[in-house]
Amino acid sequence: MNAETRTYEKMNEIRYKKVGRKYVQDNDPWAYTGLREGWWLVKVAPSSTSIRQQVHPHKAEITAAAREKEDQLMDIIRDASEARPSQNPISPEALADWKAFIAKHGKEFNSLEYPSIQENAEKIIEALLK
Repeated sequence: MNAETRTYEKMNEIRYKKVGRKYVQDNDPWAYTGLREGWWLVKVAPSSTSIRQQVHPHKAEITAAAREKEDQLMDIIRDASEARPSQNPISPEALADWKAFIAKHGKEFNSLEYPSIQENAEKIIEALLK
């Protein structure tokens, strides 16, 4: 079978549906031809499609449930890690030590950095799936 024959076979699999006065394509026969071997988790929503590779068959339900709750996890993490005023005021000695540390090591240590909420949610899902 050559490439032309495979193309015509795929074209024969195209389905159309009538929307108003027009016929629009209802499926994509080429959608999965580029996927490698392995287990895949595909979620199709009205505004997006998500495809995950290396899904273990015995954990497919857990993976799907965890991915479904990812947005809720992000909200929980966001609420839990909101900035709030410090309960303990910094002492003048601690402030002097901090300024000395910044003077010695440079301005890149002047602000602290936290991982993103998305990164935290992905790490939680990874831990759930181990």
